[in-house]
Amino acid sequence: MLRILCWLLLTLLSAAALGGWFLQQQYEARSADYRILYREITVKLSQHDAIIPLLPASQHVADVQHILPQIVRWRQHEQTENRAPIVAAGGGRYWLNSAHLSILIDLPILLETLGEKKTFAHLAITEQATTLFSQGNADTWWRWDKSVASPTQPFVVSAGDNPQWAALPWWLIGSPALFWALVIGLLIQFQTNKRRRDSAALRARYNELIRLNTLGELAAGMMHELNQPLAAIMNYNNAALRLIKQDNPAQVPTLLDAAIAQIKRIDALLSQFRQKLTAEHPEYQPIDLQQLWLRVCKLLDNELDAGKVRVSSAIASDLPPFMAPPLWIEQILHNMVSNAVQAQTGNPYSAWIHLEVRHEKQNLVLTLTDGGTGLSPEALKHVFMPFFTTRAAGLGLGMALTDTLVQRLHGTIEACNVAGAGACFTLHFPPQREEAQ
Repeated sequence: MLRILCWLLLTLLSAAALGGWFLQQQYEARSADYRILYREITVKLSQHDAIIPLLPASQHVADVQHILPQIVRWRQHEQTENRAPIVAAGGGRYWLNSAHLSILIDLPILLETLGEKKTFAHLAITEQATTLFSQGNADTWWRWDKSVASPTQPFVVSAGDNPQWAALPWWLIGSPALFWALVIGLLIQFQTNKRRRDSAALRARYNELIRLNTLGELAAGMMHELNQPLAAIMNYNNAALRLIKQDNPAQVPTLLDAAIAQIKRIDALLSQFRQKLTAEHPEYQPIDLQQLWLRVCKLLDNELDAGKVRVSSAIASDLPPFMAPPLWIEQILHNMVSNAVQAQTGNPYSAWIHLEVRHEKQNLVLTLTDGGTGLSPEALKHVFMPFFTTRAAGLGLGMALTDTLVQRLHGTIEACNVAGAGACFTLHFPPQREEAQ
């Protein structure tokens, strides 16, 4: 809107300036015409002073009018007669009186005999306050007045005229509209290109900062993710070593299988880390949530046993096909179950975790509830923020990474407290599309 107003204002100002300039040109041209008319009338009037001494006593009107057609007639009179120098006779005529002769002069005829005829909207010849001749409408835009330098006929020649609107080059007067539109368009294009260049430079710098920040977050996240399986491997190996020393090798294969599962998890996490560094697209596969849930519980078997946490699930059998990278869903459930276990430390035999999976309006809904004390008001606000934690030894990256993975799957995650229970995390996954970039 501002650009349109600027264009309109500049166009009006430019058009007004051009229109004023062309009107000034018309005025100058008409002023020149007036000067020519004034000069012609002055010459004609001066002839009257020159002809008076030459007029014959007897009237030879035809001969005189052949030379000066504006002289209608003349007459002699006695010097003793008292006459004014100029006496209006009506109809554009006047008597020019001298000492012994009076001449009747017709101004319309005088104007017809001018060498260069210049027409005006209004023309008048006055002598003092008496109008001797007038034609046209006196209400005009422009007006010129000048006195005739004659001792016997000191007339004032007045002329008036109006602008010739139709003669103005309107196409040229209107041309600033196109000119200013072009100028404003070029300025807009220049500003747009400049903004694009500045934005590209800022994006490049921002992307570099994001890349560095992401690498830091990924490193911290990997440390967080690798910490648990490494601790589990150490526990399994220590237990296996202790059983071997006690000459009780029966459970050693089971412990080694559990350690191998944790090592495979570490390998999968490192593969995911490599994908993020090389911008590889993860592979989407059909997810069997029941089997994935059992795998997560198996990976956290030590923690669940140590905390005496009861695990239950209610996974609907009529779920729609769910496509996602399996490790992502495993990480999401792993982080939530791990947090739920840690939130119930110190409550043996009363700790529990329940997973419910259902189908709701084409969305897949996962709800994980625990039997802890719930989240504090501050934790509810910042639970998904990186590096926020309520534990002294925690990094605060588990739920932040979970939120990131859920968003990459175009889903949402919400946290709340449930009356009579603890914290509740609800995840909504729409029909799966390609990963958000």
